[in-house]
Order: sequence, then structure tokens, then C-alpha cells
Amino acid sequence: MPRPAATLQQRLRLVPFEPSLPQGLQINASLSWLISGSLTLNFEVLNQNAPTELVLPPQLIDGEQRNGVRRDGLWTSTCFEAFLGLPGESRYWEINLAANGDWAVYRFNDYRSGQEDQTHTAPPLVHLRRWQHQLGLEASLDLSPWWPQDTCPDIALTTVLDHGDKGLSHWAISHPSDRADFHQRSAFLKSCPGSVGSSKVCA
Repeated sequence: MPRPAATLQQRLRLVPFEPSLPQGLQINASLSWLISGSLTLNFEVLNQNAPTELVLPPQLIDGEQRNGVRRDGLWTSTCFEAFLGLPGESRYWEINLAANGDWAVYRFNDYRSGQEDQTHTAPPLVHLRRWQHQLGLEASLDLSPWWPQDTCPDIALTTVLDHGDKGLSHWAISHPSDRADFHQRSAFLKSCPGSVGSSKVCA
């Protein structure tokens, strides 16, 4: 059976909020959204000048992460994230993913208000790959039980990196505020009108 055509596909370079980070450190992120409500996320952390040294969950193995559980507070350490907004509405969702497959999905009624756990969400399928200078995470999520049918989201891809004693760095498509704030709706990429069946979002 052929795979459903992608409704949205996007590849992005994330930029850090903090100005003083090691030179050569970068994050690439991409997404694929299917009309069925399936979301695939890819994050690549690359340090061109030195091995990537990040605080990660203990006893981490490469490959499929089979023991991930739903967990709050993932954003306090290295965490890969996506924010999905309903076009024309204030409601949005936050997806948190850890390298070991731990995860969380939250629903908000408006900017940082009305936060609730999003029920009826199956655990994501998470794969981890590591090399000397690179870390890659891929996650597949089925959001169809609660996402409105045939609706492409406004979307933002973000990452928190934990550098240990050097603190956290916050990465996003853009930083419209004077502080690191991934919930700013103005930083979401907007779905193009009539984008069902297309492969782009509007800046």
C-alpha cells in the first residue's frame, strides 16, 4: 500500500537565543506532516569543532528507544520540542522528547494558560543516532485521535541543550522576544491557506 502524501514538509536551521556558544555548534530540524495526523520530527545536533558534549539521560543506547515513558519537566535538560497551533485559534500543543524516548504532550488554551496533559496520545516511536560530532533524533507521533481532521498546523520546532555547568541553550526558528520563549505564537510558521496536499508552510 503506498504511503500517504505529505501535507507539510519543512527543513530548518535553528538559531540559539544565547550569543556565547561554542563556534561550530548547530542544530538542523525537519518535519513531515501527513493528512492522516501523523507527525515525523528529525533533529540533528552537530558540533564541527569538537565532540558533542551534552547532558543526556543515563545508560543511553543508540537505535530505537523502547523504554520511554511520559514524564514532566523534560525541558529542564536536553529536550527536543515541537509546538503545534490551530490556524486562526489561540489553542496550541507542546510536544517534548528526550533522547531516551521519554515524552510529554501538553495542550494550552492560550499563551501559557490552561495547560493540561493531552490525553489519548500514544507514546512516540523514537530513534537515536550518535557519532563523534553529531547526535540525531527521529520521532514519529500519531496525533489523529485528537487533532482536527484535514487541518495543517502552524508549527515551531525548538530544542533545549543542556551543557552541564555551562547551563542551557535555547534553539528555535526565531526569537521574537527579549527572552527565550518558545510559546510565542509569532514565532510559529503559519500553514498556507489551502495547504492540504501541498508541501510548504508560510513564513
